[in-house]
Amino acid sequence: MAVVNDQCVVEEALIGIHPDTYRSPLGPPPLPLVPTQPSRSVRNLVSWAFSGTYDENKPTLTDAEQPSRYLTKFKAIDLMAGLAGSFEPRRTVCVHSPNDVLYPVLVLAILAPACTWTGTNAASTSVELQHHFTSSKATCVITHLEHLQTVQTAIDACVGNIEIVIWTDILSEDTSGTKLASGHRTLHDLLQRPRTRTLESRLEGIPNNFPATIFSTSGTTGLPKMIQRTHRELILESKATEDVPKPYPVRRLYCTPMFHAYSFIDMTINSFRLGLPSFYMRRYDESFAQKVHQFSATETLVAPPVLMRLSNQAKEDPEARQNIQSLQTVICAGAPLSAPLRLTFVQLFEPPVRLIQGWSMSEGGWFTTFPYPESASILSLLVDGRQLASELLVRAPQMPRSYLDNPSATAEAFTVDGWLRTGDIGYSSDGKIYLVDRVKDMIKVNGWSVAPAELEAALYKNPRVLDADVVGHGSGVGEHPVIFVVAKGGEVSCADITDNLLLFVARFKVAKCEVRFVNSIPRNPSGKILRKGLRELL
Repeated sequence: MAVVNDQCVVEEALIGIHPDTYRSPLGPPPLPLVPTQPSRSVRNLVSWAFSGTYDENKPTLTDAEQPSRYLTKFKAIDLMAGLAGSFEPRRTVCVHSPNDVLYPVLVLAILAPACTWTGTNAASTSVELQHHFTSSKATCVITHLEHLQTVQTAIDACVGNIEIVIWTDILSEDTSGTKLASGHRTLHDLLQRPRTRTLESRLEGIPNNFPATIFSTSGTTGLPKMIQRTHRELILESKATEDVPKPYPVRRLYCTPMFHAYSFIDMTINSFRLGLPSFYMRRYDESFAQKVHQFSATETLVAPPVLMRLSNQAKEDPEARQNIQSLQTVICAGAPLSAPLRLTFVQLFEPPVRLIQGWSMSEGGWFTTFPYPESASILSLLVDGRQLASELLVRAPQMPRSYLDNPSATAEAFTVDGWLRTGDIGYSSDGKIYLVDRVKDMIKVNGWSVAPAELEAALYKNPRVLDADVVGHGSGVGEHPVIFVVAKGGEVSCADITDNLLLFVARFKVAKCEVRFVNSIPRNPSGKILRKGLRELL
């Protein structure tokens, strides 16, 4: 439910009906210009990240766990320029690390000599890493000592040589202990190399269509696929997601993973470009509410599981609820956000917080934006078929046209003229996009289409349901919904679940459903439900 950002157009692929193309009312902005050379556009992501005008000596990125560790724009550029000469051009370098204020510096240092960055989840297994290293064609991995064994096991299973560089804290002047018995180079070693070229000369050699990043898809339906995005595409996404000035001081607390396409632009590029005070947690934990208060944070990015944990904590702990009152804007993305959770969270604030939902995919970044002061507090329902929902296709200058070395997946996801099949069912109305469900998740019950998201929204209205998901099972006339429920204490029967559903949805949608109780609903780190794991229980 958002204005499509000013890069995107959305096509409703209506079967049997002439396609209707929706264009953003904001119109597409031009490629940003070089401030000192207004006749030239910015060609690379590094120059764009540091093109903002503000005090170069003020703390911009701060470690939320250790506030004495911080980066100024001046320090970040110096470190980045020192590291850039250590990477052989046109190679892919993987960063395997949790969040850190140095992470954006490493990303930009990798991009500066015309290399490509890719990132992995610090919780990944060696099998998952082996697939990522192989698929992304990584030739170097930067990681911490505590992850060395897992990374080494993954590399041993790969074909070809992959160097390991050990992450050491180059913000610390204490270099003792940076010479490792393992024999691997460290970030301190890279910084000590002589600087043989200026940063400007390195950046001049990067064409704007050169691949800057390789993101991994969520892999909810199979092995993750790699999507390659260029400097130009990411500059356009960064420009499109910049918001208008706010009537409050913007101070951001981050806990979402930097390697994820949802967080990447904001946490690694816009944080430097805009120069806004930004505070980085390694990951979300129960201290989040206290840190909101400590840093007077007014904005944050979260995924639905984090929003649920924060909501539960604030409901049970008056101090936690008071601590988060400085928040003015909360962006939630990475997975669908249920209406009951959205309402519960907003009502924790006086006045209500501005909670907005992002619509995005690894394949194309952010599709929608909410210009201030708009929020996503409206719940729209399809009524009597007057609003026709269908699969949404998206095309934009910020989007690539293919997966990396995967022509079959490319043909399945992209049309020949560059439209991305999102797999989302929705419709456009009044300058907004309304999402209904996923194409592959729709269930046919006696010929009627039943959206799992509708049943899930109704399930969350049951006070005895802690978590739930719905999948289809069977085929033809035997197809029916299977409802997986995590009960909230006490005895809960199947009849309790179905009777409560009938208060909110038509009987035909519930009549053939099957209820199963489970201990948990499997999700990936961003909160997206792994339905493949649920279907394996059938």
